[in-house]
Amino acid sequence: MEPILPDVDIWMRAFSRQDPDPLIVHAFSRRVRDRQVFLLGWIRQGLLARVRDERQFARLSWLLSAFPDLRVTSDDHVRAATLARTLRGQGLSIAPWPALLWAVSDRLNGRIWSQGRQWRAWTAHGCRVSS
Repeated sequence: MEPILPDVDIWMRAFSRQDPDPLIVHAFSRRVRDRQVFLLGWIRQGLLARVRDERQFARLSWLLSAFPDLRVTSDDHVRAATLARTLRGQGLSIAPWPALLWAVSDRLNGRIWSQGRQWRAWTAHGCRVSS
């Protein structure tokens, strides 16, 4: 099975209590059952930082604890910096966190799952994205 690294937007649509996206929830649960979903620490932090209510914070923290943090290596950081430099040379820019998500995804021979428009520009440069 191919590893899937959901971006923050997918996690939010899958776990939102106010505005869940049924298609994302269904696809997410299937991928969890297939043990394809991986979580990176800064995405966990980004999700938890968005929660306003303490009870919801505790609940989300507990739910996310089922997903251990994926290890990020120094080689991943070097690869992310190389990607950023290469894209900059081609007139594109990429922030450090998506570059690192891309680098980790490459190392795992996986795919990033996002509906964010910024990923579209990078797919032409080898970023493997599912939307």
